[in-house]
Amino acid sequence: MKRSGIRILTAALASCFLLGGCFFDDQIPDLSDEDMQKVEEYAAHLLLKYDENYKATTMSDEAMQAERDRLRRLAEVQAQIAEMEKERAEKKEHESDQGSSEGSSGSDESASSQKSGPVYTDIDDFFGIDGVEIEYTGYMTGRTYPAQLGDNDWQGVVTATSGNMLVIFNYTITNTSGEDILLDMVSINPRFTFRVNNSFSKASMMTILLNDLSGYRDTLSAGQSTDAVLIIEVTEQQSREINALTMIMRYDDQRSEYDLLY
Repeated sequence: MKRSGIRILTAALASCFLLGGCFFDDQIPDLSDEDMQKVEEYAAHLLLKYDENYKATTMSDEAMQAERDRLRRLAEVQAQIAEMEKERAEKKEHESDQGSSEGSSGSDESASSQKSGPVYTDIDDFFGIDGVEIEYTGYMTGRTYPAQLGDNDWQGVVTATSGNMLVIFNYTITNTSGEDILLDMVSINPRFTFRVNNSFSKASMMTILLNDLSGYRDTLSAGQSTDAVLIIEVTEQQSREINALTMIMRYDDQRSEYDLLY
């Protein structure tokens, strides 16, 4: 079936190549063996390109599944970014509408908020995740993450812009239950911000990394542990002067803090 298709397409291509816009009799001109072979190879390439049942032999089933997972992850992250942008726009509009009407009552609320102080809690407790423990394990700096890619590693690479460095926060996710659990951070839609040296804050970067904690979605077997990261970008000088770190967690209208280094 495919061989006959190649022959038909070969004949059509041969006509197109040699007619080249000039008008000849209704026949296919003779081609040399070498030219005919080139046309057949080109025709075969076109058929394979548009054959939905064709599977490249240079990619294993595992690699193809990994690529599908990467594309799914990319789509989920893009949807999450769009939702966050929508929330920011709505919040900005709301603040603009309420800004002039707060008056003295707004000052009272601010004083009350400052008196209550920040709320500190564990990561998994804050997000209401049962059967899973999310533990912060430290941070590192670098220009790229991951620093090295293994064979058949399909995840993306995060690279710092010129003059900047990445701060990579490491976490361990552990299934503490006795059964498999799907950890779906995408549905929670968490937001993470890091306060550095109590002087400035940076929101975690949106990435397509499969182990990005903010968009992690995978099934953990009973007792299984895996690694995850959150990443921010700072200047080179700031990366050398880190002496205090606080992670600020948000979802819906909830907010909490977690001291990482103090």
